[in-house]
Amino acid sequence: MNILDIANEYSAAVGRRNLKFQYIHNASVDRRIDPSSSNIIDIFLLIRSYDESYRIYLAGGTDIQPVAPTSEALRTTFGSALSSIKSISDDIIYHPVKYKILFGAKADPSLQAIFKVVKNQNLSINDNDLKVRIISAINDFFDINNWDFGDRFYMGELTTYILNTVAPDLANIVIIPRQVSQAFGSLFEIQSNSDEILISAATVDDIEIVSAITASEIGVRTNTSVQPENTQITTYQTSSSTSSSTTAPAGYHYMPDGTLMADSAMSSGGSSSGTSSSGGSSSGGSY
Repeated sequence: MNILDIANEYSAAVGRRNLKFQYIHNASVDRRIDPSSSNIIDIFLLIRSYDESYRIYLAGGTDIQPVAPTSEALRTTFGSALSSIKSISDDIIYHPVKYKILFGAKADPSLQAIFKVVKNQNLSINDNDLKVRIISAINDFFDINNWDFGDRFYMGELTTYILNTVAPDLANIVIIPRQVSQAFGSLFEIQSNSDEILISAATVDDIEIVSAITASEIGVRTNTSVQPENTQITTYQTSSSTSSSTTAPAGYHYMPDGTLMADSAMSSGGSSSGTSSSGGSSSGGSY
């Protein structure tokens, strides 16, 4: 049987009333309330100092190729400012963005190329001036504001932009890989990684002015025969009187005289008006 025992050694008194109480608890710096990150944030950064140094390197101001900052260096530079506004469950991963060089001698051998161009024969044009204007158009096309990280390069877009910019002095243009092992058209599309942004290193030395873009100029085989001794003999088209059964690459077509013409050259019509699309969207990741 339970017995109620009333203790008389305690007493109560009227104290403070109508208090508003708020309890705030902060963990010490060496302890985490939630040790696991539930939200991973990847930040890709192109540092302004790296961008400026790289452009000086491409312009020939230095022979030392700049190196992108490390993830730890980015965390040290930007971590304190971003840590103050991120949630406790956020974990920021810093990715340095580097340049991927195209076309010029400073590019990877598999990405080096030569631009073969045909002048407008109806105009008196200085070759050196034309080359400088083409390089200027290429550099404008690869302006950092036209590209984003991980964008894909399309040769057709560059061809259209150059023809519209240099018109009416330029009649045709085509890009040829410098590596003998690469076939014509292998550089028509180039994909950059998510931590890369494309830039051109082409110079006037990478431009060759020719009278016409023929199959022999671009190294496209037109007729192949096999001899009894199993020796493969390849002939190339060298004159307008030779017929070709080779299918033109994407974005190009063969003229009746056997020359290779860019589709964009036909659409531009040799006028200086008109605009073309650039290689990508605005980056917005340069600091």
